[in-house]
Amino acid sequence: MGWFVIERLRDLRVWGIECVTAHQLEIEFADAVQGYDWVIFVDAAVDTQPGQVTVRELAPNVGLHAVSHFLTPEDVLGMCLAMHGKAPKGILISIGGADFDFGEGLTEVTQQAGEKVALALRNWLQHGKGRKSLIG
Repeated sequence: MGWFVIERLRDLRVWGIECVTAHQLEIEFADAVQGYDWVIFVDAAVDTQPGQVTVRELAPNVGLHAVSHFLTPEDVLGMCLAMHGKAPKGILISIGGADFDFGEGLTEVTQQAGEKVALALRNWLQHGKGRKSLIG
């Protein structure tokens, strides 16, 4: 899902941001996010209605596991805080997926939600990140 939103941001000519896609979060991201003011994670959600968008602010998880095969965005921010003494603000945007089978492309409802997220992110990035509501 994140890859689709990134492509749309590029199509919308949103510049001055760095975009990274990954199948899953890795420990190396904790170092990579250092120095940024904001980190926005975009992912598909299995526990949300198809096409439904949820946004939540993240707090660094300071109760880290020594080794993990699964990292959350909060874990990444927490490791950044532990390694560098500070962490960027974080937001998780979840988009309810409709079909998680192997295949190419997105369902129509998920694609429409991704479009909505890309437009909202463009507006949020261009018109001030101090607003409470990112989507809606």
